Amino acid sequence: MNLFDPRTFSTDWEIMVLDKLERTVDEQKLMAFAAQLRREFDLPITVDWRTLECPMGINTSFAQLWERVQNVTSRAAQILAEWELQLYPTGAHPVEQFFNANHVHVGTLRDESAAIRLESALLSYTPAFAALAANSPLSNGRRGQWKSYRVAHHAHHATTPTQVRDPHFAQRMWGFDGGAKMFGGPTFEVRITDAATSFRFLAELATFVAAFVHHIGTEEPREISPRDYRDAMVNRWSAAKHGLQASFHWNDQTLPVTELLAQMLDECASSLETLGAKRDDFALLETMLQKRVTQADWTLEIAARYPDPWVFASAHAKLARHGNVFDEWLQSAPPLGVLPAPDDAAILQAHLEAIGEGTHFYRSRDAMNFPPPLADAIIEQLVETGRVKRASSPKRGVTLSRIL
Repeated sequence: MNLFDPRTFSTDWEIMVLDKLERTVDEQKLMAFAAQLRREFDLPITVDWRTLECPMGINTSFAQLWERVQNVTSRAAQILAEWELQLYPTGAHPVEQFFNANHVHVGTLRDESAAIRLESALLSYTPAFAALAANSPLSNGRRGQWKSYRVAHHAHHATTPTQVRDPHFAQRMWGFDGGAKMFGGPTFEVRITDAATSFRFLAELATFVAAFVHHIGTEEPREISPRDYRDAMVNRWSAAKHGLQASFHWNDQTLPVTELLAQMLDECASSLETLGAKRDDFALLETMLQKRVTQADWTLEIAARYPDPWVFASAHAKLARHGNVFDEWLQSAPPLGVLPAPDDAAILQAHLEAIGEGTHFYRSRDAMNFPPPLADAIIEQLVETGRVKRASSPKRGVTLSRIL
Protein backbone atom coordinates (compact mmCIF):
# COMPACT_ATOMS: atom_id res chain seq x y z
CA MET A 1 0.00 0.00 0.00
CA ASN A 2 1.34 3.43 -0.94
CA LEU A 3 -0.98 6.44 -1.10
CA PHE A 4 1.73 8.82 -2.34
CA ASP A 5 3.27 8.34 -5.77
CA PRO A 6 5.54 10.04 -6.60
CA ARG A 7 6.63 11.20 -3.16
CA THR A 8 6.76 14.98 -3.12
CA PHE A 9 6.38 17.73 -0.53
CA SER A 10 6.45 21.45 0.04
CA THR A 11 5.70 24.12 2.60
CA ASP A 12 3.69 27.33 2.35
CA TRP A 13 5.61 29.65 4.66
CA GLU A 14 3.81 32.78 5.84
CA ILE A 15 6.30 35.55 6.69
CA MET A 16 5.30 38.96 8.02
CA VAL A 17 7.00 42.07 6.69
CA LEU A 18 7.52 44.98 9.09
CA ASP A 19 8.06 48.66 8.53
CA LYS A 20 10.35 50.85 10.67
CA LEU A 21 7.69 51.02 13.42
CA GLU A 22 7.31 47.22 13.63
CA ARG A 23 3.87 47.36 11.98
CA THR A 24 2.89 44.70 9.48
CA VAL A 25 2.83 45.83 5.87
CA ASP A 26 -0.52 45.36 4.12
CA GLU A 27 -1.25 43.05 1.20
CA GLN A 28 -1.51 45.78 -1.43
CA LYS A 29 2.09 46.85 -0.82
CA LEU A 30 3.31 43.28 -0.52
CA MET A 31 1.91 42.28 -3.90
CA ALA A 32 4.73 43.99 -5.79
CA PHE A 33 7.39 42.17 -3.76
CA ALA A 34 5.59 38.84 -4.22
CA ALA A 35 5.38 39.40 -7.98
CA GLN A 36 9.12 40.06 -8.24
CA LEU A 37 9.99 36.96 -6.22
CA ARG A 38 7.52 34.91 -8.26
CA ARG A 39 9.21 35.97 -11.49
CA GLU A 40 12.74 35.38 -10.25
CA PHE A 41 12.17 31.96 -8.69
CA ASP A 42 9.28 30.58 -10.75
CA LEU A 43 7.49 29.73 -7.49
CA PRO A 44 3.84 30.60 -6.73
CA ILE A 45 4.74 33.23 -4.12
CA THR A 46 1.75 35.36 -3.15
CA VAL A 47 0.33 37.37 -0.23
CA ASP A 48 -2.12 36.39 2.49
CA TRP A 49 -3.22 38.01 5.75
CA ARG A 50 -0.50 40.68 5.66
CA THR A 51 2.27 38.18 4.94
CA LEU A 52 4.38 37.07 2.06
CA GLU A 53 3.18 33.52 1.52
CA CYS A 54 6.10 31.57 0.12
CA PRO A 55 5.21 28.15 -1.33
CA MET A 56 8.48 26.34 -1.95
CA GLY A 57 7.34 24.47 -5.05
CA ILE A 58 7.31 20.72 -5.60
CA ASN A 59 10.26 19.10 -3.84
CA THR A 60 11.55 15.55 -3.89
CA SER A 61 14.42 15.92 -1.42
CA PHE A 62 15.45 17.61 1.80
CA ALA A 63 18.41 19.23 0.07
CA GLN A 64 16.19 20.73 -2.62
CA LEU A 65 13.82 22.27 -0.09
CA TRP A 66 16.67 23.61 2.07
CA GLU A 67 18.28 25.31 -0.93
CA ARG A 68 14.99 26.95 -1.91
CA VAL A 69 14.36 28.20 1.63
CA GLN A 70 17.79 29.85 1.72
CA ASN A 71 17.53 31.38 -1.74
CA VAL A 72 14.02 32.77 -1.34
CA THR A 73 14.60 34.28 2.10
CA SER A 74 17.94 35.79 1.11
CA ARG A 75 16.52 37.47 -1.97
CA ALA A 76 13.33 38.59 -0.21
CA ALA A 77 15.36 40.22 2.56
CA GLN A 78 17.50 41.99 -0.01
CA ILE A 79 14.54 43.39 -1.94
CA LEU A 80 12.72 44.52 1.20
CA ALA A 81 15.79 46.23 2.63
CA GLU A 82 15.80 48.58 -0.36
CA TRP A 83 12.49 49.92 0.97
CA GLU A 84 13.56 49.91 4.64
CA LEU A 85 11.39 46.89 5.37
CA GLN A 86 12.33 43.60 7.01
CA LEU A 87 11.17 40.00 7.18
CA TYR A 88 9.67 38.92 10.50
CA PRO A 89 9.41 35.12 10.48
CA THR A 90 7.50 34.00 13.56
CA GLY A 91 4.16 32.44 14.51
CA ALA A 92 2.33 35.59 15.62
CA HIS A 93 2.73 39.33 15.84
CA PRO A 94 3.04 40.28 19.53
CA VAL A 95 0.59 43.20 19.22
CA GLU A 96 -1.42 42.86 16.03
CA GLN A 97 -4.00 40.10 15.48
CA PHE A 98 -2.11 37.99 13.00
CA PHE A 99 -1.07 34.34 13.15
CA ASN A 100 1.35 32.73 10.72
CA ALA A 101 2.10 29.15 9.72
CA ASN A 102 4.25 26.98 7.56
CA HIS A 103 1.72 24.52 6.18
CA VAL A 104 3.30 21.30 4.95
CA HIS A 105 1.90 19.85 1.72
CA VAL A 106 2.57 16.16 1.18
CA GLY A 107 2.10 14.61 -2.25
CA THR A 108 1.35 13.08 -4.56
CA LEU A 109 -2.17 11.79 -3.80
CA ARG A 110 -4.48 10.13 -6.29
CA ASP A 111 -7.22 8.61 -4.13
CA GLU A 112 -9.30 11.17 -2.23
CA SER A 113 -11.28 8.54 -0.31
CA ALA A 114 -8.06 7.01 1.01
CA ALA A 115 -6.78 10.51 1.84
CA ILE A 116 -9.89 11.20 3.93
CA ARG A 117 -9.28 7.98 5.88
CA LEU A 118 -5.69 9.14 6.37
CA GLU A 119 -7.02 12.17 8.27
CA SER A 120 -8.20 9.88 11.06
CA ALA A 121 -4.98 7.88 11.04
CA LEU A 122 -2.92 11.04 11.54
CA LEU A 123 -5.25 12.79 13.97
CA SER A 124 -3.45 11.52 17.07
CA TYR A 125 -0.05 12.59 15.73
CA THR A 126 -0.73 16.18 14.62
CA PRO A 127 -0.53 17.52 18.22
CA ALA A 128 3.06 16.25 18.34
CA PHE A 129 3.88 18.38 15.29
CA ALA A 130 2.25 21.34 17.04
CA ALA A 131 4.42 20.84 20.14
CA LEU A 132 7.59 20.68 18.04
CA ALA A 133 6.72 23.76 15.96
CA ALA A 134 5.36 25.94 18.82
CA ASN A 135 6.42 29.51 18.05
CA SER A 136 3.72 31.98 19.05
CA PRO A 137 4.00 32.68 22.80
CA LEU A 138 3.07 36.35 22.35
CA SER A 139 -0.02 37.47 20.47
CA ASN A 140 -2.28 40.51 20.38
CA GLY A 141 -0.90 41.90 23.64
CA ARG A 142 -0.98 38.53 25.45
CA ARG A 143 2.11 36.64 26.53
CA GLY A 144 3.27 33.48 28.16
CA GLN A 145 0.05 31.56 28.84
CA TRP A 146 0.60 29.41 25.76
CA LYS A 147 3.64 28.44 23.74
CA SER A 148 1.35 28.50 20.71
CA TYR A 149 -1.43 31.05 20.95
CA ARG A 150 -1.97 30.27 17.28
CA VAL A 151 -2.93 26.64 17.92
CA ALA A 152 -4.80 27.48 21.13
CA HIS A 153 -6.94 30.03 19.27
CA HIS A 154 -7.26 28.04 16.04
CA ALA A 155 -5.42 30.72 14.03
CA HIS A 156 -8.71 32.55 13.44
CA HIS A 157 -10.27 29.28 12.18
CA ALA A 158 -7.33 28.56 9.86
CA THR A 159 -6.26 25.46 11.81
CA THR A 160 -9.05 23.58 13.54
CA PRO A 161 -9.21 20.12 15.11
CA THR A 162 -9.61 17.42 12.51
CA GLN A 163 -13.06 15.87 12.28
CA VAL A 164 -13.48 12.16 11.70
CA ARG A 165 -14.98 11.84 8.23
CA ASP A 166 -16.50 9.00 6.26
CA PRO A 167 -15.62 9.27 2.56
CA HIS A 168 -19.16 8.21 1.64
CA PHE A 169 -20.58 11.37 3.22
CA ALA A 170 -17.66 13.78 2.95
CA GLN A 171 -17.74 17.24 1.39
CA ARG A 172 -14.83 19.49 0.57
CA MET A 173 -13.30 20.81 3.79
CA TRP A 174 -10.58 23.35 4.56
CA GLY A 175 -8.72 24.33 7.69
CA PHE A 176 -8.24 21.02 9.52
CA ASP A 177 -5.00 20.53 11.49
CA GLY A 178 -4.32 17.84 8.91
CA GLY A 179 -6.50 17.03 5.93
CA ALA A 180 -6.80 16.08 2.28
CA LYS A 181 -6.63 19.09 0.00
CA MET A 182 -7.07 17.60 -3.43
CA PHE A 183 -9.35 20.39 -4.60
CA GLY A 184 -6.26 22.64 -4.70
CA GLY A 185 -3.51 20.14 -5.49
CA PRO A 186 -2.97 16.42 -5.04
CA THR A 187 -1.67 16.81 -1.48
CA PHE A 188 -2.36 16.11 2.16
CA GLU A 189 -1.93 19.36 4.08
CA VAL A 190 -0.67 19.64 7.68
CA ARG A 191 -1.73 23.10 8.87
CA ILE A 192 -1.12 22.89 12.62
CA THR A 193 2.56 23.95 12.53
CA ASP A 194 3.44 27.53 13.55
CA ALA A 195 5.60 29.55 11.19
CA ALA A 196 9.27 28.93 11.84
CA THR A 197 11.82 31.56 12.79
CA SER A 198 14.79 29.30 12.10
CA PHE A 199 15.23 28.75 8.38
CA ARG A 200 17.05 25.46 8.91
CA PHE A 201 14.43 24.19 11.34
CA LEU A 202 11.75 24.91 8.75
CA ALA A 203 13.46 22.60 6.27
CA GLU A 204 13.99 19.89 8.90
CA LEU A 205 10.41 20.13 10.16
CA ALA A 206 8.77 20.07 6.72
CA THR A 207 10.84 17.06 5.65
CA PHE A 208 10.06 15.17 8.86
CA VAL A 209 6.33 15.89 8.62
CA ALA A 210 6.25 14.83 4.96
CA ALA A 211 8.17 11.62 5.63
CA PHE A 212 5.91 10.65 8.51
CA VAL A 213 2.76 11.30 6.48
CA HIS A 214 4.27 9.26 3.64
CA HIS A 215 4.96 6.48 6.14
CA ILE A 216 1.41 6.41 7.52
CA GLY A 217 0.24 6.32 3.91
CA THR A 218 1.86 2.90 3.54
CA GLU A 219 -0.17 1.36 6.38
CA GLU A 220 -3.68 0.02 6.51
CA PRO A 221 -6.34 2.55 7.57
CA ARG A 222 -6.59 3.03 11.32
CA GLU A 223 -9.90 3.24 13.13
CA ILE A 224 -10.21 5.90 15.81
CA SER A 225 -12.28 5.44 18.97
CA PRO A 226 -14.03 8.12 21.05
CA ARG A 227 -11.28 7.71 23.64
CA ASP A 228 -8.61 8.22 20.98
CA TYR A 229 -10.34 11.41 19.90
CA ARG A 230 -10.62 12.68 23.47
CA ASP A 231 -6.92 12.03 24.07
CA ALA A 232 -5.99 13.80 20.83
CA MET A 233 -7.91 16.92 21.89
CA VAL A 234 -6.31 16.94 25.34
CA ASN A 235 -2.91 16.43 23.73
CA ARG A 236 -3.57 19.31 21.34
CA TRP A 237 -4.23 21.53 24.37
CA SER A 238 -1.02 20.31 26.05
CA ALA A 239 1.04 20.92 22.91
CA ALA A 240 -0.20 24.49 22.62
CA LYS A 241 0.30 25.08 26.34
CA HIS A 242 3.66 23.45 26.96
CA GLY A 243 5.39 22.77 23.64
CA LEU A 244 8.06 20.09 23.96
CA GLN A 245 7.66 19.98 27.74
CA ALA A 246 4.24 18.40 27.29
CA SER A 247 3.27 14.86 28.18
CA PHE A 248 0.56 13.17 26.14
CA HIS A 249 -2.13 10.65 26.92
CA TRP A 250 -1.04 7.73 24.74
CA ASN A 251 -2.32 4.14 24.66
CA ASP A 252 -3.80 4.34 28.18
CA GLN A 253 -0.54 5.75 29.58
CA THR A 254 1.23 9.10 29.64
CA LEU A 255 4.23 9.72 27.41
CA PRO A 256 6.51 12.77 27.03
CA VAL A 257 5.90 14.23 23.59
CA THR A 258 9.64 14.22 22.95
CA GLU A 259 9.64 10.42 23.27
CA LEU A 260 6.69 10.15 20.91
CA LEU A 261 8.44 12.35 18.34
CA ALA A 262 11.60 10.24 18.64
CA GLN A 263 9.53 7.13 17.96
CA MET A 264 7.92 8.83 14.96
CA LEU A 265 11.34 9.71 13.54
CA ASP A 266 12.42 6.08 13.83
CA GLU A 267 9.21 4.80 12.28
CA CYS A 268 9.57 6.94 9.17
CA ALA A 269 13.29 6.25 8.58
CA SER A 270 12.73 4.59 5.20
CA SER A 271 10.45 7.43 4.08
CA LEU A 272 13.10 9.95 5.13
CA GLU A 273 15.60 8.04 3.02
CA THR A 274 13.30 8.35 0.01
CA LEU A 275 13.45 12.13 0.52
CA GLY A 276 17.25 12.04 0.67
CA ALA A 277 17.43 12.50 4.44
CA LYS A 278 18.23 10.60 7.60
CA ARG A 279 17.66 11.38 11.23
CA ASP A 280 21.29 12.51 11.67
CA ASP A 281 20.63 15.36 9.22
CA PHE A 282 18.21 16.97 11.66
CA ALA A 283 20.68 18.41 14.16
CA LEU A 284 18.37 21.21 15.31
CA LEU A 285 15.36 18.97 15.70
CA GLU A 286 17.35 16.40 17.67
CA THR A 287 18.75 19.04 20.04
CA MET A 288 15.28 20.46 20.58
CA LEU A 289 14.00 17.02 21.53
CA GLN A 290 16.90 16.36 23.87
CA LYS A 291 16.43 19.69 25.66
CA ARG A 292 12.62 19.91 25.30
CA VAL A 293 13.13 23.42 23.98
CA THR A 294 11.13 25.14 21.21
CA GLN A 295 11.43 28.40 19.33
CA ALA A 296 8.73 29.68 21.70
CA ASP A 297 11.12 29.23 24.64
CA TRP A 298 13.73 31.36 22.91
CA THR A 299 11.10 34.01 22.20
CA LEU A 300 9.95 34.03 25.83
CA GLU A 301 13.52 34.54 27.02
CA ILE A 302 13.77 37.66 24.87
CA ALA A 303 10.31 38.83 25.94
CA ALA A 304 11.35 38.70 29.61
CA ARG A 305 13.74 41.58 28.90
CA TYR A 306 11.16 43.73 27.11
CA PRO A 307 7.81 44.11 28.91
CA ASP A 308 6.56 46.59 26.32
CA PRO A 309 5.24 44.54 23.36
CA TRP A 310 6.30 47.05 20.70
CA VAL A 311 9.82 47.23 22.08
CA PHE A 312 9.88 43.44 22.16
CA ALA A 313 8.70 43.31 18.54
CA SER A 314 11.58 45.57 17.52
CA ALA A 315 14.20 43.47 19.34
CA HIS A 316 12.74 40.13 18.29
CA ALA A 317 12.38 41.08 14.63
CA LYS A 318 15.98 42.26 14.41
CA LEU A 319 17.09 38.81 15.58
CA ALA A 320 14.48 36.71 13.79
CA ARG A 321 15.17 38.18 10.36
CA HIS A 322 18.59 36.49 10.21
CA GLY A 323 17.03 33.02 10.39
CA ASN A 324 19.81 31.43 12.46
CA VAL A 325 19.93 33.16 15.87
CA PHE A 326 17.68 30.53 17.42
CA ASP A 327 20.05 27.85 16.10
CA GLU A 328 23.00 29.47 17.90
CA TRP A 329 21.04 30.08 21.12
CA LEU A 330 19.86 26.47 21.20
CA GLN A 331 23.38 25.11 21.61
CA SER A 332 23.77 26.69 25.05
CA ALA A 333 20.11 26.71 26.11
CA PRO A 334 19.48 24.77 29.33
CA PRO A 335 17.20 21.73 29.11
CA LEU A 336 13.66 22.07 30.37
CA GLY A 337 11.74 19.56 32.46
CA VAL A 338 8.88 17.29 31.51
CA LEU A 339 5.44 18.54 32.60
CA PRO A 340 2.64 16.11 33.50
CA ALA A 341 -0.27 15.31 31.22
CA PRO A 342 -3.45 16.95 32.51
CA ASP A 343 -5.48 14.66 34.76
CA ASP A 344 -9.28 14.82 35.13
CA ALA A 345 -9.05 17.66 37.65
CA ALA A 346 -6.85 19.74 35.33
CA ILE A 347 -9.18 19.07 32.40
CA LEU A 348 -12.14 20.21 34.48
CA GLN A 349 -10.25 23.33 35.58
CA ALA A 350 -9.38 24.25 31.99
CA HIS A 351 -13.07 24.18 31.12
CA LEU A 352 -14.00 26.18 34.20
CA GLU A 353 -11.53 28.91 33.24
CA ALA A 354 -13.37 29.36 29.95
CA ILE A 355 -16.55 30.31 31.80
CA GLY A 356 -17.31 33.76 33.20
CA GLU A 357 -20.66 35.48 33.82
CA GLY A 358 -23.41 34.58 31.37
CA THR A 359 -21.01 32.72 29.07
CA HIS A 360 -22.69 30.90 26.22
CA PHE A 361 -22.22 27.19 26.86
CA TYR A 362 -20.46 26.74 23.55
CA ARG A 363 -17.56 28.88 24.73
CA SER A 364 -16.67 26.20 27.27
CA ARG A 365 -15.94 23.92 24.32
CA ASP A 366 -13.14 26.23 23.26
CA ALA A 367 -11.11 24.89 26.18
CA MET A 368 -10.25 21.51 24.67
CA ASN A 369 -12.49 21.15 21.63
CA PHE A 370 -14.37 18.19 23.07
CA PRO A 371 -17.25 16.84 20.96
CA PRO A 372 -20.79 17.30 22.37
CA PRO A 373 -21.09 14.18 24.59
CA LEU A 374 -17.79 14.89 26.35
CA ALA A 375 -18.35 18.64 26.52
CA ASP A 376 -21.86 18.22 27.93
CA ALA A 377 -20.58 15.77 30.55
CA ILE A 378 -18.02 18.37 31.68
CA ILE A 379 -20.76 20.98 32.08
CA GLU A 380 -22.92 18.56 34.07
CA GLN A 381 -20.02 17.87 36.40
CA LEU A 382 -19.36 21.59 36.92
CA VAL A 383 -23.04 22.24 37.64
CA GLU A 384 -23.43 19.24 39.96
CA THR A 385 -20.36 20.19 42.00
CA GLY A 386 -21.63 23.74 42.48
CA ARG A 387 -18.95 25.51 40.48
CA VAL A 388 -21.21 26.72 37.68
CA LYS A 389 -24.82 27.90 37.39
CA ARG A 390 -26.76 27.12 34.23
CA ALA A 391 -29.56 29.24 32.76
CA SER A 392 -31.60 29.13 29.58
CA SER A 393 -33.54 31.66 27.56
CA PRO A 394 -35.24 31.70 24.15
CA LYS A 395 -32.95 34.51 23.08
CA ARG A 396 -29.52 33.16 24.07
CA GLY A 397 -30.11 29.49 24.71
CA VAL A 398 -28.00 27.88 27.45
CA THR A 399 -25.60 30.15 29.37
CA LEU A 400 -23.18 29.40 32.19
CA SER A 401 -21.93 31.52 35.09
CA ARG A 402 -19.04 30.62 37.34
CA ILE A 403 -19.75 30.62 41.06
CA LEU A 404 -16.88 32.41 42.77
